[in-house]
Amino acid sequence: MSVVYSTVKTIFNIGFILTYIGISVYVFVYGSTSDYNNITLKQVFILSRHGVRTPLAKDLDQMTPKKWPDWNKKPGYLTEKGILLEGYMGKYFSELLNKENLLPDYCPKEEEIFIYANVKQRTIESAKAFVNKAFSGCNITIHQKDHNGIDPVFNVAIHNSSLSFQKLALEQMYEQLRPLNLNKSFEDMSHILDYKLSQLCLIDNECNLITDLNKIIDVQVGFKPNIKGPLKICNSAIDAFIMENYEGFPFNNVAWGQMTESKWQDIINLSRKYHNVIFNTTLIAKDLSLPLLNYFRNIFLNDNSTKVTLLMGHDANIYTLINSMSFKPYFLPEQYELAPVSGKIVFQKWFDEVKKKDLLKISYVYQSTKQLRSGIELSLWNPPQFVTLELHNCKIDDKGYCLWDDFVKFLHTL
Repeated sequence: MSVVYSTVKTIFNIGFILTYIGISVYVFVYGSTSDYNNITLKQVFILSRHGVRTPLAKDLDQMTPKKWPDWNKKPGYLTEKGILLEGYMGKYFSELLNKENLLPDYCPKEEEIFIYANVKQRTIESAKAFVNKAFSGCNITIHQKDHNGIDPVFNVAIHNSSLSFQKLALEQMYEQLRPLNLNKSFEDMSHILDYKLSQLCLIDNECNLITDLNKIIDVQVGFKPNIKGPLKICNSAIDAFIMENYEGFPFNNVAWGQMTESKWQDIINLSRKYHNVIFNTTLIAKDLSLPLLNYFRNIFLNDNSTKVTLLMGHDANIYTLINSMSFKPYFLPEQYELAPVSGKIVFQKWFDEVKKKDLLKISYVYQSTKQLRSGIELSLWNPPQFVTLELHNCKIDDKGYCLWDDFVKFLHTL
């Protein structure tokens, strides 16, 4: 078994299989391409989530009578810790790509690398952090497409304006919403927030996270679909807890010191359910990801000289792309999130010198919760986490590779 790329050709080649809720997942700690000495890395395409940011929700104070920790930046802004951690990722990828002889150990040529970021502060600054450490002292352009504060490639807004689409999309989303079975998770969140003393309870008379109504909203062209109700409230609070933890706040300031490992596992199910309802119905995912999917498809199908392409976006981009491209279910060990900050889906195009065939390998490269919280610097000897991903339409071998031609055939069906 191998990791995304070769780290050190002669060191460990360790792999193990985890089974999580019935899903077998290959996890690679260290790796070697020694079993495939005849293959060469040709191109790498990366879709990344931005780094650690301040919480997004502006109504957190209404959810609890407790005082939230202070942040020194606006909601949704990349933090100094986020810059540091994304820089670690950039430096690591630079070392790795140099090790595979894809990029030189000096400044790459302009045509060899393409960096493209969404227009949000957190994505632009994340791209800068990656580039500044990966290619220190080099003049690397970070491309943007600003259409009045919106980039249509990254914007997860609905494109289909038909009433039939809206009706079917709502049906599929409510179908996801109905079987919640998350009473224990809601109870934990109610206790952590002291929810019955919150403004939402005392003023709006919304006091029971288990029985209050979840309503799907904004399923119309130009809007990002959303939920109003307990699931949205919990997801917003959990987002704040997660960012507090990543930022390295003292444990008594992360969810007011009430988090245990079992509680993390309980409450994260609320966040996963929220994202499943919003992004993971096939109809919605394909519509929301259409511009990004077309962008990636054009990159994959058009032969070009760019060796490394990095797109810096959001978890919504990752969720919708994974669903619309029919990835098999996956699990990220040592992480609570399925699309953690600074995590990257890495598409690698390899060439088999003996068989004269191009191969594809897809990996999720991410930092564990501990690596993020502790601010652990990455290196070839202390790498991030790797999980091999698989498409339903491109069967992989026992080392995680599938035929590039099969991938291309699949892309033509999208």
